[in-house]
Amino acid sequence: MKLLIQSDDYGITKGVSYGIIEGIKNGVIKCTGMFTNMPSTKEAAEMIANYPEVCLGIDINLVTGKPVSDPKDVPSLIKENGYFYDSRERRKLDAECESHDHINYEEAYIEAKAQIEKFIELMGRKPEYLHGHAYGSPTINKIHERLSEEYGIIRTHATLQEKGVKMAKSWYTVPFSLEQQMNLSTKNYLVEDKGEVLGNEVAAIISHCGYVDAPLFDLSSFTVIRAKDLEAMLSDEMKEWIKTNNIELITYRDLV
Repeated sequence: MKLLIQSDDYGITKGVSYGIIEGIKNGVIKCTGMFTNMPSTKEAAEMIANYPEVCLGIDINLVTGKPVSDPKDVPSLIKENGYFYDSRERRKLDAECESHDHINYEEAYIEAKAQIEKFIELMGRKPEYLHGHAYGSPTINKIHERLSEEYGIIRTHATLQEKGVKMAKSWYTVPFSLEQQMNLSTKNYLVEDKGEVLGNEVAAIISHCGYVDAPLFDLSSFTVIRAKDLEAMLSDEMKEWIKTNNIELITYRDLV
């Protein structure tokens, strides 16, 4: 069988970026999506440029950090402090909206496009795939579809669905408490095939690897689990599981 292993949120913090690089160098991570709006983005871009074998996409992010575009162009996306409304705040606003889809299309499009342009500026090329970070809605989906067509970039979930790729059953929960993360072993979950990967022609595992640093606690509820995910992707047990089950590791390049 064939297996795509992806780790999201490259560039969200230095610790996460360094962890994903470690998972690329010495583990089984083959795909990662980059944030282009964070303080550590430039350093992350410089590091990942040394690994052309990695399938590098973009994580379109409208809920963490500050916008790439001029704040005057996206006033409804940000709070008074200049930072995005986070994913919890976005979902709360959706719940209060009659359509359950409150986000401003034009402003979200401006920012998403600016993030892609920033990726091109940093990497000298287009991202290989487009993936949404943490928050979605029908409006966000329409924007992703539009940008996918404009730039000729595949969308992750749409591509996996179109190609009949089995998504591994997730080990994440919502909400995902620190205690839950501490008590969970991603490595055991995967090698015991609790994700129900085996037996499929093609499958995909979406992870969130990284080293845990202080800034991460202000940006994401996924903290300790990133270290657990990285442990799995670096482990001899995971590598042996791949070998024993005759699994071929692939990327989105193999699906288009």
